[in-house]
Amino acid sequence: MHQSALYCFLILFTVTTSSQAQISDISPQHCAQMIKSNVMNDSAPVPCKRLKVISFNHVNFEGKTQAGKLVVLDAVASYVDNIMQSLYRMKFPIHQAKLAENFDGDDERSMQANNTSAFNYRDITGKQSISLHAYGTAIDINPLQNPFVSFTRWGSALFKPQKGYQYLNRKQYRLGKAPAQGFAEQVIDIFSINGFRIWGGDWDTPIDFQHFQTSREIATLMANLSADDAALFFNNHVHWYQQCVAFSQSEQQTLNIISYADHLHSKLKKGNADKTKLLSVYQHTPTLILKLIKNPQSATADSCFI
Repeated sequence: MHQSALYCFLILFTVTTSSQAQISDISPQHCAQMIKSNVMNDSAPVPCKRLKVISFNHVNFEGKTQAGKLVVLDAVASYVDNIMQSLYRMKFPIHQAKLAENFDGDDERSMQANNTSAFNYRDITGKQSISLHAYGTAIDINPLQNPFVSFTRWGSALFKPQKGYQYLNRKQYRLGKAPAQGFAEQVIDIFSINGFRIWGGDWDTPIDFQHFQTSREIATLMANLSADDAALFFNNHVHWYQQCVAFSQSEQQTLNIISYADHLHSKLKKGNADKTKLLSVYQHTPTLILKLIKNPQSATADSCFI
């Protein structure tokens, strides 16, 4: 599909489906359960009051409709709602989507259960740094069909969940095979047009086929902004990308769309400011960042691409 046609299609496909009735606050009782289940604690970068529960219907691998839930940052909630409703409309199968407390915050158990998930205050798999899941700005979808693949120094591949090795071949259609279902590659555009531009399947090592996220710079800034300002910021981020897709002439050019964060960097004063994280600028001069957020500029063909 031509990029401008894709843009128009996805805008209609996602924005018109949103339903705020599917988005709810985290209750005190729910927050207490999250803490008890090791999903949340006082060290988390976002508190319960900044999280929302998305309740949605999805199609499972048997073609039946079932209920699912995700917890995400408030600023991204309406767009995650768009994503899940869009996947339902296109009958994209999801095995299940249960909250992380059903697995006591254990990501390994969640992956073994082929569970689609979002918020969980935890580290990046295999590392000692905090995950974007701890900000509520990352979603893992169908971990079995979209495994996490790491590599030893000898070149051996390790799959999580282990049975994910069966889905190493990423072609949807193959001679003599039934079409593959539930592959993340089939929904990259849906996630991108709703603000989740980073897909772990694009990484070299590890390769995280199940994983979609915002950038860390965007997540950390939103966590420190007020809920209203964070929502406005993410809305600007999504609209910036949507506008730029309309100017794109090829898939490669779409991949070269600069991020909204980089666009804001270009608007900051010259010198070191354009090399400083937006959060640092906000902490030192909040009015500077807030002015840019509250007075967004439309994208142009000249400003969109690297």
